[in-house]
Formats: sequence, C-alpha cells, structure tokens
Amino acid sequence: MDVKNVVFVYFSPTGALKRAITAFAEGMGLPSEAVDLTLPEARNGFRRTFGRDELLIAGMPVYGGKLPLYLDDFFAGLNGDGASAIATVIYGNRDYDDALVELKMRLEDRGFVVQAAAAYIGQHSFSPRVATGRPDQNDLAAIAGFGGQAVASIAADAFGTLNFKGTYPFTAVGYDPAKTGPYPTRPPVLTGEECDGCGLCATTCPWGAIDKNDWKTIDNTRCFRCFHCVKICPNQAKTVTDEKWLAFLPTFEARLNATRKEPELFLPE
Repeated sequence: MDVKNVVFVYFSPTGALKRAITAFAEGMGLPSEAVDLTLPEARNGFRRTFGRDELLIAGMPVYGGKLPLYLDDFFAGLNGDGASAIATVIYGNRDYDDALVELKMRLEDRGFVVQAAAAYIGQHSFSPRVATGRPDQNDLAAIAGFGGQAVASIAADAFGTLNFKGTYPFTAVGYDPAKTGPYPTRPPVLTGEECDGCGLCATTCPWGAIDKNDWKTIDNTRCFRCFHCVKICPNQAKTVTDEKWLAFLPTFEARLNATRKEPELFLPE
C-alpha cells in the first residue's frame, strides 16, 4: 500500500496521548495531519471519509482496562471505506486489558482495516506520582521507532493476524464512571470558594460533565475523574477531599509503580 497521508485522530484529556501519538506519526516520516477530538464540540462537528491512500491512527485513553463510554460521537465521524488504520491506546502503567480489542472492533465497524496496534504508557490521571512524566523521552523515542516499523509493514502489504491480549469473543461495554468498583476510584470533584467563575473548566471538559452556566455543578455520572479541571483551574478551586479516596491513593500508587511497563507495538504475524 502506498500511504500518501497520515491522519492521527485522538481523544486526550490529559495531553499524554497527544504527545505519544504525535511521536508515532512523526516517526513515519510521511505528510500528516492531526485531528483533536477531545472536546464535545469538535466530535459533534467532525465527519471524514478516508481514501485508500490515507492511513488513520486512532488514539484513545484506557479507563479500567476499557475504552470510555459516551464517546460514540468520536467514532461516528470516522468512515473507513476500506482504508487502513492503526489502533493505539494509552494507560496509566496498570494494564490496557480489553481496550485494544475494543478499539480494533470499533474501527472495523466503521469500515477500516486495522493493520497494526500499539499501547503506550502515560502519567496516570488519578495521581501525578504514578508513571510520572510519561511518556518520557525514552518512551517517545521508542514510539517514533514504532511509527517507522508500522508504516514499513503497511507499505509492504503485510497482512496477517494481530495478536494482542484481550477477551475473545469480545462484546464492547465500555467503562462506565457511574458504576462502583472494588476501589473508591470515583470521588466527587468539588468546587471551592476560590472559584471566580471564569468557566475554563466547563468549556474544556472533555466529557461535557460541567454545567456551562453553573461551574460548581458536575454530572458525576459522566465525569471520568480525568482531573483535567483540577489541573487547569487557575485558582485551584477544583479539588477532591473524599477521605476514602485520599486513604486509598498511597496503596494505589505503590501498586502501580512496582513495575515500569513499556510501550508495545503489534504488527501482523
């Protein structure tokens, strides 16, 4: 296949995936364009049919080993019509579990032929002390190298089976932030008196979970605790004070930092 243009389309609440997928695309050494579908308004307005000489690199974050719910609008604008694609995910040094299987399936449902896949590690959204600063320079160098390997494989028409872990057969259910789990991983984000009503949190929330007319109102059934709002608030008005959550964090951090995971690339066998 003669790839003439690479289009990387991504959803990156914390910016870690954006860095990784940019390095991956740059490593291919081909003309490329970026489509950031992190905000709801961008997803709602995006529609694109890909040509056979174009390559899609789709990037999504992993939550609890799954792709997040409420992102049907991310996929709705993608039309493959037989074009090639690479499925990529980023996770916080625990595991990506079924996320690559799910992303591959979602892309195939949109008419793409998935010819490669990759999993990256990014700083965990729950804590800056888990996978701190990742993807780091070593990660980005490896990821760029993966890009070169992937485009060479696709150019050589290397068709075959992509083998990576996951549940087979697979039924996509997605990660639902409204459901409880074995750990207290869904603490409410609160807004303190420091809030001056700038509205930055609401206009940049990837999930559309913050009321744009009342910045203290957060829909906790849609909030994924990516803590984007906590990180970008100029007055540090967004906080988490849940005692169970704060007591849970040290154990969580120690467990996830016990082993450094490395990026993985999957090509046809």
